[in-house]
Amino acid sequence: MQELVGYRKTYRLRIAVPGRKSIEVTFPYEVVEKEARREGLTIVEFLSRFQAIAEYDGFEGVLYRFQEISVEGKVP
Repeated sequence: MQELVGYRKTYRLRIAVPGRKSIEVTFPYEVVEKEARREGLTIVEFLSRFQAIAEYDGFEGVLYRFQEISVEGKVP
């Protein structure tokens, strides 16, 4: 039986800068909106305070999580 997923939408991957080894990933607006709401922030505030972290190693696929950007002298 296939695992039930709460949100699923297909997105295409694209090269971020032609000629470089970098792929751009687009996050669904709904995912970022949910995370911002969970943190009690607007989308704009969330985007300025958080970064996406890609974790991969020893399991199938990539896990993305959001982490607050640390500013020198400030603990998140």
